[in-house]
Amino acid sequence: MSEEKNVVETQGESQELKRGIKGWQVAFIGLGGVIGSCYFLGLGICISDMGPAVFLAFGVVGVIVYGLMISYAELLVNLPRKGSFVAYTSEFLGPTISTGFGWAFWFNWVCYCPSEAIAVATVLQSLTGANSKTAYVAFAVGALLALTIINLCAVDIFAKIESGLAITKVCVIILFIIAAFGVWVGLWGSDGFLGASVNFGGDTGFAAQLFPNGTGIVITSMVVVLVTFQGTEIVGLSAAEAENPDESVPKACKSVTYRIVGLYLVPILLLVLIFPYALGSDATPVFSDALKLYDLNGIALVMSAVVLIAAFSCANTGFYGTVRAMYGLSIEGLAPKFLGNVNKQGNPKNAVLFTLAFMWVVLIVGLVSQLTGALASLYESLLSMSGFTGTLAWVGIIGSQIIFRKRLKKRGYDPETCLRARVSKGQAWVPWFSMIAQVICLVMLAFGEGQLPIFILACAAIFVPMIVRQITVKTGHCRDINALGNDEKTFDETFPDLTK
Repeated sequence: MSEEKNVVETQGESQELKRGIKGWQVAFIGLGGVIGSCYFLGLGICISDMGPAVFLAFGVVGVIVYGLMISYAELLVNLPRKGSFVAYTSEFLGPTISTGFGWAFWFNWVCYCPSEAIAVATVLQSLTGANSKTAYVAFAVGALLALTIINLCAVDIFAKIESGLAITKVCVIILFIIAAFGVWVGLWGSDGFLGASVNFGGDTGFAAQLFPNGTGIVITSMVVVLVTFQGTEIVGLSAAEAENPDESVPKACKSVTYRIVGLYLVPILLLVLIFPYALGSDATPVFSDALKLYDLNGIALVMSAVVLIAAFSCANTGFYGTVRAMYGLSIEGLAPKFLGNVNKQGNPKNAVLFTLAFMWVVLIVGLVSQLTGALASLYESLLSMSGFTGTLAWVGIIGSQIIFRKRLKKRGYDPETCLRARVSKGQAWVPWFSMIAQVICLVMLAFGEGQLPIFILACAAIFVPMIVRQITVKTGHCRDINALGNDEKTFDETFPDLTK
Protein backbone atom coordinates (compact mmCIF):
# COMPACT_ATOMS: atom_id res chain seq x y z
CA MET A 1 0.00 0.00 0.00
CA SER A 2 1.18 3.52 -0.70
CA GLU A 3 1.29 6.22 1.93
CA GLU A 4 -1.46 8.29 0.33
CA LYS A 5 -4.00 9.29 2.98
CA ASN A 6 -7.61 9.81 2.07
CA VAL A 7 -8.20 12.04 5.07
CA VAL A 8 -6.25 15.06 3.90
CA GLU A 9 -7.92 18.17 2.55
CA THR A 10 -7.78 18.58 -1.18
CA GLN A 11 -8.94 21.56 -3.19
CA GLY A 12 -10.77 22.95 -0.19
CA GLU A 13 -12.81 19.80 0.41
CA SER A 14 -12.23 17.69 3.51
CA GLN A 15 -12.43 13.93 3.11
CA GLU A 16 -13.86 13.48 6.63
CA LEU A 17 -17.58 12.87 7.11
CA LYS A 18 -19.26 15.23 9.56
CA ARG A 19 -20.05 13.80 13.00
CA GLY A 20 -23.54 15.25 13.24
CA ILE A 21 -25.58 12.27 14.50
CA LYS A 22 -26.49 12.04 18.18
CA GLY A 23 -26.07 8.72 20.00
CA TRP A 24 -29.81 8.20 20.50
CA GLN A 25 -30.44 8.97 16.83
CA VAL A 26 -28.18 6.13 15.65
CA ALA A 27 -30.57 3.45 16.94
CA PHE A 28 -33.58 5.15 15.36
CA ILE A 29 -31.76 5.48 12.05
CA GLY A 30 -31.31 1.69 12.16
CA LEU A 31 -35.02 1.24 12.84
CA GLY A 32 -35.84 3.74 10.12
CA GLY A 33 -33.99 1.67 7.57
CA VAL A 34 -35.85 -1.49 8.59
CA ILE A 35 -39.50 -0.49 8.98
CA GLY A 36 -40.38 0.45 5.42
CA SER A 37 -43.26 -0.07 3.03
CA CYS A 38 -42.19 -3.69 2.58
CA TYR A 39 -43.17 -4.27 6.20
CA PHE A 40 -46.71 -3.10 5.44
CA LEU A 41 -47.18 -3.91 1.73
CA GLY A 42 -44.59 -6.66 1.19
CA LEU A 43 -45.90 -8.53 4.22
CA GLY A 44 -49.20 -8.89 2.39
CA ILE A 45 -47.41 -10.78 -0.38
CA CYS A 46 -45.57 -12.94 2.16
CA ILE A 47 -48.64 -13.94 4.14
CA SER A 48 -50.57 -14.72 0.96
CA ASP A 49 -47.76 -16.96 -0.36
CA MET A 50 -46.66 -18.60 2.88
CA GLY A 51 -49.83 -18.67 4.95
CA PRO A 52 -49.41 -18.85 8.75
CA ALA A 53 -45.83 -20.10 8.20
CA VAL A 54 -44.92 -16.45 7.57
CA PHE A 55 -44.38 -16.16 11.33
CA LEU A 56 -41.77 -18.94 11.22
CA ALA A 57 -40.06 -17.29 8.25
CA PHE A 58 -39.79 -14.00 10.12
CA GLY A 59 -38.53 -15.84 13.18
CA VAL A 60 -35.72 -17.44 11.17
CA VAL A 61 -34.77 -14.08 9.66
CA GLY A 62 -34.85 -12.59 13.17
CA VAL A 63 -32.11 -15.07 14.15
CA ILE A 64 -30.21 -14.14 10.99
CA VAL A 65 -30.40 -10.45 11.92
CA TYR A 66 -29.21 -11.19 15.44
CA GLY A 67 -26.18 -13.04 14.04
CA LEU A 68 -25.47 -10.09 11.76
CA MET A 69 -25.65 -7.48 14.49
CA ILE A 70 -23.51 -9.24 17.09
CA SER A 71 -20.89 -9.87 14.39
CA TYR A 72 -20.96 -6.25 13.30
CA ALA A 73 -20.74 -4.97 16.88
CA GLU A 74 -17.62 -7.08 17.46
CA LEU A 75 -15.92 -5.58 14.41
CA LEU A 76 -17.01 -2.01 15.09
CA VAL A 77 -15.75 -1.97 18.67
CA ASN A 78 -12.47 -3.81 18.24
CA LEU A 79 -11.46 -2.51 14.83
CA PRO A 80 -13.26 0.82 14.21
CA ARG A 81 -13.58 1.96 10.60
CA LYS A 82 -15.08 4.93 8.79
CA GLY A 83 -15.51 3.07 5.51
CA SER A 84 -18.59 1.14 6.68
CA PHE A 85 -18.76 -2.62 6.12
CA VAL A 86 -16.79 -2.16 2.88
CA ALA A 87 -13.67 -1.48 4.95
CA TYR A 88 -14.05 -4.86 6.67
CA THR A 89 -14.79 -6.89 3.55
CA SER A 90 -11.81 -5.27 1.85
CA GLU A 91 -9.47 -6.11 4.73
CA PHE A 92 -10.68 -9.63 5.48
CA LEU A 93 -12.24 -10.93 2.25
CA GLY A 94 -10.06 -9.09 -0.25
CA PRO A 95 -10.56 -6.03 -2.49
CA THR A 96 -12.14 -7.93 -5.38
CA ILE A 97 -14.87 -9.58 -3.30
CA SER A 98 -15.38 -6.32 -1.42
CA THR A 99 -15.90 -4.54 -4.73
CA GLY A 100 -18.65 -6.98 -5.71
CA PHE A 101 -20.38 -6.85 -2.32
CA GLY A 102 -20.08 -3.07 -2.00
CA TRP A 103 -21.44 -2.29 -5.46
CA ALA A 104 -24.19 -4.89 -4.93
CA PHE A 105 -25.19 -3.07 -1.74
CA TRP A 106 -25.31 0.18 -3.67
CA PHE A 107 -27.37 -1.50 -6.41
CA ASN A 108 -29.70 -2.87 -3.72
CA TRP A 109 -30.74 0.56 -2.52
CA VAL A 110 -30.74 2.06 -6.00
CA CYS A 111 -33.54 -0.44 -6.70
CA TYR A 112 -35.19 -0.28 -3.28
CA CYS A 113 -35.57 3.50 -2.92
CA PRO A 114 -37.58 3.80 -6.17
CA SER A 115 -39.72 0.89 -4.93
CA GLU A 116 -40.56 3.00 -1.87
CA ALA A 117 -41.54 5.86 -4.17
CA ILE A 118 -43.85 3.40 -5.95
CA ALA A 119 -45.29 2.41 -2.55
CA VAL A 120 -45.97 6.06 -1.73
CA ALA A 121 -47.80 6.45 -5.05
CA THR A 122 -49.86 3.29 -4.42
CA VAL A 123 -50.96 4.39 -0.96
CA LEU A 124 -51.69 7.99 -2.01
CA GLN A 125 -53.92 6.70 -4.79
CA SER A 126 -55.82 4.60 -2.26
CA LEU A 127 -56.18 7.47 0.20
CA THR A 128 -57.06 10.22 -2.31
CA GLY A 129 -59.01 8.18 -4.86
CA ALA A 130 -56.88 9.70 -7.66
CA ASN A 131 -56.46 6.55 -9.74
CA SER A 132 -55.25 8.07 -13.01
CA LYS A 133 -51.85 7.19 -14.46
CA THR A 134 -50.88 10.86 -14.29
CA ALA A 135 -51.52 11.00 -10.54
CA TYR A 136 -49.63 7.74 -10.02
CA VAL A 137 -46.55 9.08 -11.82
CA ALA A 138 -46.80 12.47 -10.06
CA PHE A 139 -46.96 10.84 -6.61
CA ALA A 140 -43.94 8.59 -7.30
CA VAL A 141 -41.86 11.41 -8.78
CA GLY A 142 -42.79 13.74 -5.90
CA ALA A 143 -41.67 11.18 -3.32
CA LEU A 144 -38.26 10.73 -4.94
CA LEU A 145 -37.92 14.50 -5.36
CA ALA A 146 -38.46 15.04 -1.62
CA LEU A 147 -35.87 12.34 -0.92
CA THR A 148 -33.45 14.15 -3.22
CA ILE A 149 -33.83 17.47 -1.40
CA ILE A 150 -33.35 16.01 2.10
CA ASN A 151 -30.20 14.11 1.22
CA LEU A 152 -28.58 17.14 -0.37
CA CYS A 153 -28.70 18.76 3.09
CA ALA A 154 -26.21 18.31 5.93
CA VAL A 155 -26.25 15.01 7.84
CA ASP A 156 -27.54 16.54 11.09
CA ILE A 157 -30.70 17.67 9.27
CA PHE A 158 -31.13 14.17 7.89
CA ALA A 159 -30.69 12.68 11.38
CA LYS A 160 -33.36 14.93 12.92
CA ILE A 161 -35.90 14.16 10.18
CA GLU A 162 -35.21 10.43 10.14
CA SER A 163 -35.29 9.89 13.90
CA GLY A 164 -38.65 11.71 14.07
CA LEU A 165 -40.10 9.53 11.30
CA ALA A 166 -38.80 6.37 12.98
CA ILE A 167 -40.41 7.30 16.31
CA THR A 168 -43.74 7.83 14.52
CA LYS A 169 -43.57 4.38 12.92
CA VAL A 170 -42.79 2.68 16.22
CA CYS A 171 -45.75 4.37 17.92
CA VAL A 172 -48.16 3.31 15.16
CA ILE A 173 -46.96 -0.31 15.29
CA ILE A 174 -47.54 -0.33 19.05
CA LEU A 175 -51.04 1.01 18.34
CA PHE A 176 -51.67 -1.93 15.99
CA ILE A 177 -50.44 -4.41 18.62
CA ILE A 178 -52.94 -3.01 21.14
CA ALA A 179 -55.80 -2.95 18.61
CA ALA A 180 -55.09 -6.43 17.21
CA PHE A 181 -54.74 -7.98 20.66
CA GLY A 182 -58.09 -6.48 21.63
CA VAL A 183 -59.66 -8.01 18.53
CA TRP A 184 -58.13 -11.40 19.25
CA VAL A 185 -59.34 -11.61 22.85
CA GLY A 186 -62.75 -10.08 22.02
CA LEU A 187 -62.45 -6.69 23.72
CA TRP A 188 -63.67 -5.03 20.52
CA GLY A 189 -64.77 -6.12 17.10
CA SER A 190 -67.79 -8.37 16.74
CA ASP A 191 -66.43 -11.92 16.80
CA GLY A 192 -65.51 -12.52 20.47
CA PHE A 193 -62.42 -14.50 21.41
CA LEU A 194 -60.87 -15.82 18.18
CA GLY A 195 -58.24 -18.22 19.47
CA ALA A 196 -56.67 -19.94 16.47
CA SER A 197 -59.91 -20.23 14.49
CA VAL A 198 -59.10 -17.74 11.73
CA ASN A 199 -56.33 -19.70 9.96
CA PHE A 200 -56.54 -23.04 11.78
CA GLY A 201 -59.30 -25.54 12.41
CA GLY A 202 -61.23 -28.22 10.55
CA ASP A 203 -60.15 -31.71 9.59
CA THR A 204 -56.92 -30.74 7.80
CA GLY A 205 -53.69 -31.56 9.64
CA PHE A 206 -51.77 -28.86 11.46
CA ALA A 207 -48.79 -29.01 9.08
CA ALA A 208 -51.07 -28.58 6.05
CA GLN A 209 -52.68 -25.54 7.68
CA LEU A 210 -49.34 -24.07 8.68
CA PHE A 211 -47.96 -24.52 5.14
CA PRO A 212 -51.09 -24.23 2.96
CA ASN A 213 -49.06 -23.63 -0.20
CA GLY A 214 -46.28 -26.08 0.67
CA THR A 215 -42.88 -25.63 2.33
CA GLY A 216 -41.10 -24.84 -0.95
CA ILE A 217 -42.80 -21.46 -1.35
CA VAL A 218 -41.58 -20.48 2.13
CA ILE A 219 -37.96 -21.04 1.11
CA THR A 220 -38.19 -19.44 -2.33
CA SER A 221 -40.00 -16.39 -0.92
CA MET A 222 -37.58 -15.94 1.96
CA VAL A 223 -35.68 -13.26 0.05
CA VAL A 224 -38.70 -10.95 0.31
CA VAL A 225 -38.68 -11.52 4.08
CA LEU A 226 -34.99 -10.65 4.13
CA VAL A 227 -35.83 -7.39 2.33
CA THR A 228 -38.18 -6.37 5.14
CA PHE A 229 -35.26 -6.58 7.59
CA GLN A 230 -32.72 -4.87 5.38
CA GLY A 231 -31.52 -1.59 6.76
CA THR A 232 -30.24 -2.93 10.08
CA GLU A 233 -26.71 -2.56 8.72
CA ILE A 234 -27.30 1.20 8.46
CA VAL A 235 -26.40 1.43 12.17
CA GLY A 236 -22.84 0.49 11.28
CA LEU A 237 -22.80 2.79 8.29
CA SER A 238 -23.66 5.70 10.58
CA ALA A 239 -20.60 4.96 12.76
CA ALA A 240 -18.46 7.43 10.86
CA GLU A 241 -20.90 10.24 11.57
CA ALA A 242 -21.91 9.45 15.16
CA GLU A 243 -20.60 11.85 17.79
CA ASN A 244 -19.48 9.02 20.09
CA PRO A 245 -19.27 5.92 17.88
CA ASP A 246 -17.31 3.70 20.30
CA GLU A 247 -20.22 3.72 22.75
CA SER A 248 -23.32 4.54 20.72
CA VAL A 249 -22.92 2.24 17.71
CA PRO A 250 -22.27 -1.12 19.46
CA LYS A 251 -25.09 -0.38 21.89
CA ALA A 252 -27.40 0.47 18.99
CA CYS A 253 -26.41 -2.71 17.11
CA LYS A 254 -27.59 -4.89 19.97
CA SER A 255 -30.66 -2.89 20.97
CA VAL A 256 -31.98 -2.67 17.40
CA THR A 257 -32.04 -6.47 17.22
CA TYR A 258 -34.31 -6.79 20.24
CA ARG A 259 -36.55 -3.96 19.08
CA ILE A 260 -36.91 -5.51 15.65
CA VAL A 261 -38.04 -8.80 17.16
CA GLY A 262 -40.63 -6.97 19.24
CA LEU A 263 -41.81 -4.76 16.40
CA TYR A 264 -41.93 -7.59 13.83
CA LEU A 265 -42.73 -10.91 15.42
CA VAL A 266 -45.43 -9.77 17.85
CA PRO A 267 -47.47 -7.87 15.20
CA ILE A 268 -47.09 -10.71 12.69
CA LEU A 269 -48.23 -13.30 15.23
CA LEU A 270 -51.32 -11.20 15.96
CA LEU A 271 -51.88 -10.78 12.22
CA VAL A 272 -51.87 -14.56 11.75
CA LEU A 273 -54.37 -14.89 14.60
CA ILE A 274 -56.93 -12.37 13.25
CA PHE A 275 -56.42 -12.15 9.45
CA PRO A 276 -57.21 -14.88 6.84
CA TYR A 277 -53.96 -15.38 4.93
CA ALA A 278 -55.72 -15.75 1.56
CA LEU A 279 -56.75 -12.07 1.67
CA GLY A 280 -53.17 -10.80 1.73
CA SER A 281 -51.86 -8.71 -1.18
CA ASP A 282 -49.56 -5.78 -1.91
CA ALA A 283 -52.38 -3.58 -3.18
CA THR A 284 -53.19 -2.21 0.29
CA PRO A 285 -51.45 -2.35 3.70
CA VAL A 286 -52.16 -5.72 5.29
CA PHE A 287 -52.42 -4.27 8.82
CA SER A 288 -55.09 -1.86 7.61
CA ASP A 289 -56.98 -4.69 5.88
CA ALA A 290 -56.92 -6.75 9.07
CA LEU A 291 -58.44 -3.98 11.19
CA LYS A 292 -61.10 -3.18 8.59
CA LEU A 293 -62.38 -6.75 8.93
CA TYR A 294 -63.36 -5.91 12.49
CA ASP A 295 -64.77 -2.44 11.79
CA LEU A 296 -61.82 -0.56 13.31
CA ASN A 297 -61.81 1.79 10.35
CA GLY A 298 -60.28 4.77 12.15
CA ILE A 299 -57.18 2.87 13.21
CA ALA A 300 -57.10 1.17 9.79
CA LEU A 301 -56.87 4.61 8.18
CA VAL A 302 -53.92 5.44 10.45
CA MET A 303 -52.23 2.19 9.41
CA SER A 304 -52.69 3.13 5.75
CA ALA A 305 -51.35 6.63 6.27
CA VAL A 306 -48.27 5.43 8.16
CA VAL A 307 -47.17 3.51 5.05
CA LEU A 308 -46.38 6.90 3.53
CA ILE A 309 -44.12 7.71 6.47
CA ALA A 310 -42.61 4.22 6.47
CA ALA A 311 -41.87 4.22 2.76
CA PHE A 312 -40.35 7.66 2.78
CA SER A 313 -38.40 7.03 6.00
CA CYS A 314 -36.94 3.73 4.81
CA ALA A 315 -36.00 5.18 1.44
CA ASN A 316 -34.45 8.18 3.20
CA THR A 317 -32.35 5.97 5.48
CA GLY A 318 -31.48 3.59 2.66
CA PHE A 319 -30.31 6.43 0.49
CA TYR A 320 -28.13 7.70 3.33
CA GLY A 321 -26.69 4.20 3.77
CA THR A 322 -25.94 3.48 0.15
CA VAL A 323 -24.25 6.85 -0.35
CA ARG A 324 -21.99 6.11 2.63
CA ALA A 325 -21.25 2.67 1.18
CA MET A 326 -20.24 4.29 -2.11
CA TYR A 327 -18.10 6.75 -0.17
CA GLY A 328 -16.50 3.76 1.57
CA LEU A 329 -15.82 2.05 -1.76
CA SER A 330 -14.16 5.20 -3.05
CA ILE A 331 -11.86 5.76 -0.09
CA GLU A 332 -10.91 2.08 -0.26
CA GLY A 333 -9.90 2.57 -3.91
CA LEU A 334 -12.74 0.30 -5.12
CA ALA A 335 -14.74 3.06 -6.85
CA PRO A 336 -13.79 6.22 -8.76
CA LYS A 337 -11.87 8.72 -6.63
CA PHE A 338 -14.26 11.63 -7.19
CA LEU A 339 -17.00 9.73 -5.28
CA GLY A 340 -14.99 10.13 -2.08
CA ASN A 341 -15.06 13.94 -2.09
CA VAL A 342 -16.78 15.61 0.86
CA ASN A 343 -18.01 19.21 0.85
CA LYS A 344 -17.61 21.81 3.61
CA GLN A 345 -20.84 20.62 5.27
CA GLY A 346 -19.40 17.12 5.67
CA ASN A 347 -21.65 15.65 2.96
CA PRO A 348 -20.22 13.27 0.30
CA LYS A 349 -21.88 15.33 -2.43
CA ASN A 350 -20.51 13.48 -5.46
CA ALA A 351 -21.65 10.11 -4.15
CA VAL A 352 -25.07 11.66 -3.43
CA LEU A 353 -25.48 13.04 -6.95
CA PHE A 354 -24.12 9.87 -8.57
CA THR A 355 -26.58 7.68 -6.63
CA LEU A 356 -29.51 10.01 -7.22
CA ALA A 357 -28.94 9.94 -10.96
CA PHE A 358 -29.25 6.15 -11.09
CA MET A 359 -32.29 6.11 -8.80
CA TRP A 360 -34.09 8.50 -11.12
CA VAL A 361 -33.18 6.29 -14.09
CA VAL A 362 -34.56 3.20 -12.30
CA LEU A 363 -37.78 5.00 -11.36
CA ILE A 364 -38.39 6.45 -14.83
CA VAL A 365 -37.59 3.23 -16.69
CA GLY A 366 -39.66 1.25 -14.20
CA LEU A 367 -42.69 3.54 -14.48
CA VAL A 368 -42.56 3.44 -18.27
CA SER A 369 -42.27 -0.37 -18.20
CA GLN A 370 -45.17 -0.74 -15.78
CA LEU A 371 -47.49 1.69 -17.55
CA THR A 372 -46.80 0.09 -20.94
CA GLY A 373 -47.43 -3.40 -19.56
CA ALA A 374 -43.85 -4.67 -19.78
CA LEU A 375 -43.81 -5.25 -16.01
CA ALA A 376 -46.79 -6.75 -14.21
CA SER A 377 -45.62 -5.66 -10.76
CA LEU A 378 -42.84 -3.10 -10.60
CA TYR A 379 -42.92 -3.03 -6.79
CA GLU A 380 -42.48 -6.77 -6.32
CA SER A 381 -39.78 -6.98 -9.02
CA LEU A 382 -37.73 -4.21 -7.39
CA LEU A 383 -38.10 -5.89 -3.98
CA SER A 384 -36.77 -9.21 -5.29
CA MET A 385 -33.83 -7.49 -6.97
CA SER A 386 -33.07 -5.56 -3.82
CA GLY A 387 -33.34 -8.64 -1.63
CA PHE A 388 -30.66 -10.57 -3.49
CA THR A 389 -28.06 -7.83 -3.78
CA GLY A 390 -28.65 -6.33 -0.34
CA THR A 391 -28.29 -9.64 1.48
CA LEU A 392 -24.71 -9.93 0.27
CA ALA A 393 -23.72 -7.05 2.53
CA TRP A 394 -24.83 -9.16 5.50
CA VAL A 395 -22.89 -12.16 4.22
CA GLY A 396 -19.82 -9.94 3.84
CA ILE A 397 -20.08 -8.56 7.39
CA ILE A 398 -20.45 -12.00 8.96
CA GLY A 399 -17.72 -13.47 6.76
CA SER A 400 -15.39 -10.65 7.82
CA GLN A 401 -16.08 -11.32 11.50
CA ILE A 402 -15.43 -15.05 11.11
CA ILE A 403 -12.07 -14.43 9.38
CA PHE A 404 -11.25 -11.73 11.96
CA ARG A 405 -11.65 -14.38 14.65
CA LYS A 406 -9.52 -16.92 12.79
CA ARG A 407 -6.69 -14.42 12.34
CA LEU A 408 -6.80 -13.55 16.03
CA LYS A 409 -6.38 -17.19 17.05
CA LYS A 410 -3.63 -17.71 14.49
CA ARG A 411 -1.71 -14.80 16.06
CA GLY A 412 -1.98 -16.31 19.53
CA TYR A 413 -4.94 -14.32 20.91
CA ASP A 414 -7.90 -15.65 22.86
CA PRO A 415 -10.99 -13.77 21.59
CA GLU A 416 -12.72 -14.40 24.94
CA THR A 417 -10.18 -12.26 26.78
CA CYS A 418 -8.67 -9.83 24.26
CA LEU A 419 -11.82 -8.35 22.74
CA ARG A 420 -13.72 -5.48 24.35
CA ALA A 421 -17.00 -6.59 22.75
CA ARG A 422 -17.39 -10.10 21.45
CA VAL A 423 -19.69 -12.86 20.33
CA SER A 424 -19.92 -15.19 23.34
CA LYS A 425 -19.06 -18.89 23.11
CA GLY A 426 -22.70 -19.86 23.51
CA GLN A 427 -23.65 -17.70 20.53
CA ALA A 428 -20.76 -18.65 18.24
CA TRP A 429 -23.11 -20.77 16.11
CA VAL A 430 -25.44 -17.86 15.35
CA PRO A 431 -23.22 -16.01 12.81
CA TRP A 432 -22.51 -19.29 11.02
CA PHE A 433 -26.20 -20.16 10.88
CA SER A 434 -26.96 -16.64 9.69
CA MET A 435 -24.48 -16.79 6.82
CA ILE A 436 -25.41 -20.30 5.64
CA ALA A 437 -29.15 -19.56 5.78
CA GLN A 438 -28.69 -16.41 3.70
CA VAL A 439 -26.67 -18.20 1.04
CA ILE A 440 -29.37 -20.88 0.76
CA CYS A 441 -32.05 -18.18 0.37
CA LEU A 442 -30.05 -16.43 -2.34
CA VAL A 443 -29.59 -19.63 -4.33
CA MET A 444 -33.27 -20.55 -3.98
CA LEU A 445 -34.29 -17.20 -5.48
CA ALA A 446 -33.34 -18.56 -8.90
CA PHE A 447 -35.95 -21.32 -8.53
CA GLY A 448 -38.86 -19.01 -7.75
CA GLU A 449 -41.50 -18.51 -10.42
CA GLY A 450 -40.41 -15.77 -12.83
CA GLN A 451 -37.35 -14.98 -10.70
CA LEU A 452 -34.61 -16.22 -13.06
CA PRO A 453 -34.22 -12.91 -14.99
CA ILE A 454 -34.03 -11.03 -11.68
CA PHE A 455 -31.48 -13.55 -10.38
CA ILE A 456 -29.32 -13.08 -13.50
CA LEU A 457 -29.46 -9.28 -13.33
CA ALA A 458 -28.64 -9.32 -9.62
CA CYS A 459 -25.65 -11.58 -10.27
CA ALA A 460 -24.48 -9.13 -12.93
CA ALA A 461 -24.58 -6.33 -10.34
CA ILE A 462 -22.09 -8.35 -8.30
CA PHE A 463 -19.75 -9.86 -10.85
CA VAL A 464 -19.46 -7.00 -13.36
CA PRO A 465 -17.78 -4.67 -10.79
CA MET A 466 -15.50 -7.55 -9.77
CA ILE A 467 -14.47 -8.10 -13.40
CA VAL A 468 -13.88 -4.37 -13.88
CA ARG A 469 -11.76 -4.38 -10.73
CA GLN A 470 -9.59 -7.19 -12.08
CA ILE A 471 -9.18 -5.39 -15.41
CA THR A 472 -8.04 -2.20 -13.68
CA VAL A 473 -5.55 -4.21 -11.61
CA LYS A 474 -4.14 -5.96 -14.68
CA THR A 475 -3.83 -2.72 -16.65
CA GLY A 476 -2.24 -0.80 -13.76
CA HIS A 477 -5.11 1.67 -13.34
CA CYS A 478 -6.10 0.52 -9.86
CA ARG A 479 -5.61 2.96 -6.98
CA ASP A 480 -3.54 1.44 -4.20
CA ILE A 481 -4.22 3.66 -1.19
CA ASN A 482 -4.30 3.70 2.58
CA ALA A 483 -7.92 4.47 3.42
CA LEU A 484 -7.43 4.55 7.20
CA GLY A 485 -8.12 7.71 9.16
CA ASN A 486 -5.54 9.28 11.45
CA ASP A 487 -7.20 7.65 14.46
CA GLU A 488 -7.53 4.18 12.88
CA LYS A 489 -5.15 1.23 12.91
CA THR A 490 -4.81 -1.83 10.70
CA PHE A 491 -5.48 -5.31 12.04
CA ASP A 492 -1.72 -5.96 12.14
CA GLU A 493 -1.11 -2.81 14.19
CA THR A 494 -3.96 -3.49 16.59
CA PHE A 495 -3.15 -7.17 17.09
CA PRO A 496 0.60 -7.79 16.58
CA ASP A 497 1.63 -11.42 16.16
CA LEU A 498 2.26 -13.02 19.57
CA THR A 499 3.61 -16.28 18.10
CA LYS A 500 6.85 -14.73 16.84
